[in-house]
Amino acid sequence: MSTPDPRDLLGLATRLAHAAGAELLSRRDEVSLESAQTKSSGTDPVSAADRASEQLIVDGLLTARPGDGLLGEEGARERSTTGLTWVIDPLDGTVNYLYGRPDWCVSIAVQDARGALVGVVHQPTTGITWSAVRGSGASRDGKHLRVRDRRKLAEALVATGFSYLAERRAEQAEYLRYLLPAVRDLRRGGSAALDLCSVADGTADAYYEHVIQPWDVAAGGLIAREAGARTIGGPGTSLPGGLLAAPPDLAESIERLLSRVRRQVA
Repeated sequence: MSTPDPRDLLGLATRLAHAAGAELLSRRDEVSLESAQTKSSGTDPVSAADRASEQLIVDGLLTARPGDGLLGEEGARERSTTGLTWVIDPLDGTVNYLYGRPDWCVSIAVQDARGALVGVVHQPTTGITWSAVRGSGASRDGKHLRVRDRRKLAEALVATGFSYLAERRAEQAEYLRYLLPAVRDLRRGGSAALDLCSVADGTADAYYEHVIQPWDVAAGGLIAREAGARTIGGPGTSLPGGLLAAPPDLAESIERLLSRVRRQVA
């Protein structure tokens, strides 16, 4: 198979994200917290809607791009024979979805050997779609995005997320003791993908989370970077299992603070 045009991959990801979003909207009255199963802990739910959304996306990708790899939160796994792998979060923010809150989305990215090439995050409750192609910038419903730059740490509105494991939350609370007095305020929306998009479109200044999965941040991370954010995470950083995204100067300030706290709580 010849190397595809990234714009074609973006179009496919956008169509499937919108179709999955419509599927999720149609199922909102059919699912509940009581009917959902759980994953990492008793407070980490997964619903029939999550699985239906992922199956819709997977079916569309297998039809349009046979041979591409698949990595989906709800179990989709296919080895790539083309050098491309799709990373899918069919419903990021399941707790919000099950509670009837609006902050949930569909996240689809495609990666090559260099990392994320294309990313789409679609929020069905608002109809907003964020997207990016590596090297070509990021957009929100077609409007070019740039992060809010030159924000001091004390002026930063910082988004974050928490684990569903009680012992890990206790450790995260220690970080909050030091971070909260140092910034303007904190926000916890419940969707890593949307938090990363909020950095890209300036509705937050930074986002960090201690432990994330590839499908949580593949699309949103690319969108944030293409809007001018720096992303930090992995071994050797203050977030070895997580991610920080912010404009470069602010990212360095938050990284230094998190590193100091990590040494104290370790």
